[in-house]
Amino acid sequence: MTHNFVMQLGLAAYSFAALAFLALTLLIKPDGWKLGSPGLRLWIASALSVLWAAICAFHAARDAISDAGLWFLDVMQLAVWVWALSAIGTLQGLPKGWLRLTKGTAFSAASLALLLLAGAQNSPNVFGYTRAIILLGLILSLIGVLSIEQVYRNATQGTRSALRWLAIGVGGSFVVSLFMFAEATLTREINWEVWLVRGLLFGGFAVPIAVGTRRLDQAWVTSVFVSRQVMFYTTSFMLVGAYLLLMSLGGFYLRASGGVWGRSAQVFFLTVAALLLGVIIFSGTLRRRIFVWLTKSFYRHRYDYRAEWLRFIRTLSEQPQQRSIQQAAIVSVAQIIGSERGVLWTRNDSAQQFLPAASWPDALALSDLPILAASDSLVGFMAHSGWVVDLRELRDTPSLYDDLRVEPAISQFDPDAIILPLLHREQMYGVLALGRPGSLQSLNFEDRDLLKTVGRHLAAHLSQDDADRRLAESRQFEAYNRFTAFVMHDLKNLAAQLQLVVHNAERHKRNPEFVDDAIATIANSVDRMSRLLAQLTRGDSAEHRRDVDLAEIIQRVVTRVANRQPIPRPVVSTAPRVQADPERVAMMLDHVLRNAQDATAETGEVRIELDVTDDSARVRVIDDGVGMDESFVRERLFRPFDTTKGSKGMGIGAYQVREYMRSLGGDVAVSSAPGRGTCISLLFPARQAMAATQR
Repeated sequence: MTHNFVMQLGLAAYSFAALAFLALTLLIKPDGWKLGSPGLRLWIASALSVLWAAICAFHAARDAISDAGLWFLDVMQLAVWVWALSAIGTLQGLPKGWLRLTKGTAFSAASLALLLLAGAQNSPNVFGYTRAIILLGLILSLIGVLSIEQVYRNATQGTRSALRWLAIGVGGSFVVSLFMFAEATLTREINWEVWLVRGLLFGGFAVPIAVGTRRLDQAWVTSVFVSRQVMFYTTSFMLVGAYLLLMSLGGFYLRASGGVWGRSAQVFFLTVAALLLGVIIFSGTLRRRIFVWLTKSFYRHRYDYRAEWLRFIRTLSEQPQQRSIQQAAIVSVAQIIGSERGVLWTRNDSAQQFLPAASWPDALALSDLPILAASDSLVGFMAHSGWVVDLRELRDTPSLYDDLRVEPAISQFDPDAIILPLLHREQMYGVLALGRPGSLQSLNFEDRDLLKTVGRHLAAHLSQDDADRRLAESRQFEAYNRFTAFVMHDLKNLAAQLQLVVHNAERHKRNPEFVDDAIATIANSVDRMSRLLAQLTRGDSAEHRRDVDLAEIIQRVVTRVANRQPIPRPVVSTAPRVQADPERVAMMLDHVLRNAQDATAETGEVRIELDVTDDSARVRVIDDGVGMDESFVRERLFRPFDTTKGSKGMGIGAYQVREYMRSLGGDVAVSSAPGRGTCISLLFPARQAMAATQR
């Protein structure tokens, strides 16, 4: 490239640098008028950089400044930035000796450069003075690089992010100058191609300097509002312009140095560059990343995170008595985005399903909500990516979610719902769906980051609550076991006394018929207490199971509870046999029937039905008593030590029934409604039931 052509491009490059630093100067607000204040020093350095770049642009247009004058301007520009860095180093607690060295070097180099420039104007040995100025610039560039390294190394955790941007901007300018002065020291002349590129780079370095200044202290930045869209398109325009300029320079270089093939190489290079630019411009992903970067770097946060976090924690910890902890979890997140409804799913003990755990408000019926399988595509996507799923965005732009397909039952809650994963230790603990507020058009990166963060906190909070509840149950069972030991001791004494009575009655009987009946009754009591004692002693081991007839056990239990009203009516259509402990099965049926009698008026009806379905042998106890509401069945019926009978009950009967059925491989199903009675179904496993039926 010819010198004239380089100078023409230099006019554009340094004009760009002057405008960039002018914008930086307008953006920075001095934090006082004392020369020791960092904000003022940055402002002065930026303002003098505007002057430096403008003079360089003027020289490119008119060729009006000597080489010594250009090097002098560079030395002065470097000195003022070293001086500005020393104030920031003071904030980071750098040693005073180092700070005095850097400031002294900057002032000394600037003063000596001024004397050398004056000497060059009045001496025939201009080259010697110029080389001395270049050597000063080399020293200042090296001092600048070391200063920015020391400032960043000693940065505190809170300022490291801001100083990283300053290191890129200011440190980058020092590195470019170091390269230019080092080459000039060896070649003894200005490399005009490097000089041209330096103007472009300096203009670009103004951006990270602005970002770092704002992050270091927002008081140093003037509060000027520019819309995100304007900033986005302006930045995009500048980047495209810089790209085209660099590509043009590359094309001209190929043309000038390519010889015979120079013209063809230029056309090929520019064509490929244009295609690449088209790909970049039409890349939605790149545009989104630029927009997020601009928003994070130049704009204040949308949320007052301190206020939001305090409200979030207060809602979780101070939930009203009528609100469960799961509902409090929904409300704590819903209030962040202004949602008015939500549903929470939590995983079951087997981690194979996510069951509806709570809804807000209570008008939302959990029975109408689907059960999410762990293998569901939505659950798998959120577990893998951790993303917040916006159903409206998914419908409009499915490619953003890898063409994820959501079951129609999920969107029945709200077609435009916002669904966030509750991750705990990188595992899915639950799923929270929030109704979309009318004022929310779309989620930005800040909404998503905040929702993902509170989702993780919720998962940890709810998981801890589960662990606390299980620990409390364990401690209650521990106390119950100690209580059982006392009961067993008392029963053993009672059995011994009854046995003694039976033994003595044989010798002291008076009325033969009365005494015989009494002895038979006492013997039966002894037998029952002995069986109970043996059962408590051996536990529920599988070796005590045997082949039992369910129909025979039902008849025996109905006879046992027939002394109370209403008398249960057996309806037996088959006689399946299952592998179980007959005494445990009898105790279960006895408990369920007596509860049904307690809940039913004496004129009401209680019946017990036995049949075989396709997948189980089923015993159903049906009454038309007071019934239970859905929340009681879900939250309290099977909770141990939770009783509605006061001191008359211990609250472990229903829990024992369910746990024993599950130990057999079966389960318990409950259907009830207030005022409409209750149906409790004991479901024995299909393998046992069918095998017994075939026998």
